[in-house]
Amino acid sequence: MVIGIEAERANAAQKTGVENYAQQLIVHLAKIDAVNQYVLYLRSAPQDWFLKLPENFTVKVMPFPLFWTQLRLSWEMLVHPPEVLLIPASALPFIHPKKTVVTVHDLAWKYYPETFNASTRWFLDWSTGFAAKRAQTVIAVSEATKKDLVRFYGVRGDKVKVIHHGFDTSVLESEAGSLPPGLPEEFILYLSTLQPRKNPQGLIDAFTEMKAANPGLKHKLVMVGRLGWKYGSILEKIKNHSESVVYLNHLPNAQRNAVLKKAKLMVLPSFYEGFGMTILEAFAAGTPVATGNLSSMPEVAGEAAEYFNPHDLESIKHAMLKVLKNPERAKQLVAAGAARLSQFSWAKCAQETLEVLTS
Repeated sequence: MVIGIEAERANAAQKTGVENYAQQLIVHLAKIDAVNQYVLYLRSAPQDWFLKLPENFTVKVMPFPLFWTQLRLSWEMLVHPPEVLLIPASALPFIHPKKTVVTVHDLAWKYYPETFNASTRWFLDWSTGFAAKRAQTVIAVSEATKKDLVRFYGVRGDKVKVIHHGFDTSVLESEAGSLPPGLPEEFILYLSTLQPRKNPQGLIDAFTEMKAANPGLKHKLVMVGRLGWKYGSILEKIKNHSESVVYLNHLPNAQRNAVLKKAKLMVLPSFYEGFGMTILEAFAAGTPVATGNLSSMPEVAGEAAEYFNPHDLESIKHAMLKVLKNPERAKQLVAAGAARLSQFSWAKCAQETLEVLTS
């Protein structure tokens, strides 16, 4: 069988969740499948790791200036269609094989439209609706995302297959580097994009109120992540609390992992997550987790996190204090996180995806 994969996302220089998913899926499909032939479609020159894939993986570079997916990839599907096409994100080309599989990661724009500009919101809504309707099978990365697809786009439940992301623990083992300058000795960590949907503003407010009420706490709040939509007011809030809040921007993986391992607590205050990969990263680093009790976060963290209502500052403060002031609770969460992490692997993700592609 010839399986085509839109691989341009996996070729991104700086990878976030979706790009990392695409790369890990390709790498692990290569480890478990020597039978099927794969064609990886790229818009730009491949990174080195593409060239180290087995012989049954072919890279096809197809430069094109605009609307690469809808025009250039559509043309390729018309003249040289694979038997199966996998799209690791929601943008399905107009022309595609009958057997096409699309992964949908989240529907954040449905819940928080104000955090997207109008053109991005329109495209995400259109492309996801088109993919949900036309794809033979839709992969959702969580049960929460599956429910959203059924709710917002009327997708039949039996058309959606839930396949969780995996996690490669060797990344943290091999890429722990030096700590960045300016890092406080004791801190809690926010590890995500700076945008309103991720609720960094709520975390800053809860943290500063907690510090004011508990002057004995030496911890600072360290925030790591690139700038996202509508970050201006968030940066202003960080500046206004510079005595207790440190923003390190985006860090290389090695430094990012070192910071995560040193943190006393990783807090994910997001209002909505399609999956919540940073939860697994904290589990692997041996760092306790406090996270919101909404969308996919409980599905990923299970019993291994301290939960709070991200809309309620008192709830956020209570959860943080419960871990910071109780070393036994922190140890309990770390142990539970290590056990929980064993349920998520890229090998499992790739195997379940391969079963969808070949069924």
